[in-house]
Amino acid sequence: MSLVPVDWALATTHIASDYVCRQFCAIVGVTPKILPPPELDVVLMLGCSHLARILADAYLNPVTINFDMMRYSEVLQKQERGVNPCREEFLLTRYPPDHEIILERPAVVLDKFGLIVLWYLPGAIDAAIQNDMLVATMMMSGPLGKSITRGTSPKEKWHTDESNFQISEQGFTSGCINLSPGWFLQAHLAPQFQPKVSATLKSDNGVAYCRVMCRPAALVAAASRVMHSGLYWSSLTTQLGLGVWADTHQTQPMGNRLREWASVFTVVAVMCNWYTPLHRDALSRAQWFDIMTSVGGYTLARMKMPNIGIEIAYNSGVMAGTSGRIVRHGVNWVNSD
Repeated sequence: MSLVPVDWALATTHIASDYVCRQFCAIVGVTPKILPPPELDVVLMLGCSHLARILADAYLNPVTINFDMMRYSEVLQKQERGVNPCREEFLLTRYPPDHEIILERPAVVLDKFGLIVLWYLPGAIDAAIQNDMLVATMMMSGPLGKSITRGTSPKEKWHTDESNFQISEQGFTSGCINLSPGWFLQAHLAPQFQPKVSATLKSDNGVAYCRVMCRPAALVAAASRVMHSGLYWSSLTTQLGLGVWADTHQTQPMGNRLREWASVFTVVAVMCNWYTPLHRDALSRAQWFDIMTSVGGYTLARMKMPNIGIEIAYNSGVMAGTSGRIVRHGVNWVNSD
């Protein structure tokens, strides 16, 4: 019996994640092979099978670095944004990486005590599901265009500052938006305030956004179940708890969006840019993983993680999971659509 209500989009996501997890275990030789569940459509089933193989390839290619995640996390300040050059130079001097490593094939990066620092999965998202993500981005052109800011500090507001965007020749609208079926507005935290549906999902197109993101959301959730199972189950429990809360407080808009929301995470950020400066995710926690994906027409993109001495090829279809609070990361300028 599924933990997730059958009328929720998350129910299919949970089935997909279970399949990827079992298939991954079969490939690495832990359990017998299994058949795909009939509840998955062909596109999602093929995408999940492909993802399981890439996850297994990464697992079987461990890379150990001279880094102590626990100790490093203890020296970070509460709101460590990673945009202060002097502060970052101090951290690099105190905790210098041994050498630079460039990754171009699937790998798991471990610290010196065996804790996972990074899952790197190039080509994890197959072409069909990449297309779903591109369609979703096209559909969100309205809110993306309205998100661009001007005259602000590029370092503090890099997500939306105009300097990090260019005009697309392929019809994509630059910008950065957040989508959530239930989150706290900025500076409106519990217990004084209650969670709300994000403005983008409240719009007339909110249902369409959720539906077009179903397969990409399921794939990311499936990867998280293998990469960080504790985070997956905590996120799933949070979603179910939000559903109970919405029902108890009779907040129909949130209840409706939760039924349509396929991601195991409560927030998805959609960014259509050509540059991401080096930064940390200040509101994240050391034990959490950010899962980053990228699609589109471009080449030679690199994500740099200078404090752990890692650089990865960040081409279309990539998926990377790491602690956004601990690992400082950014993507170089690229000519793209």
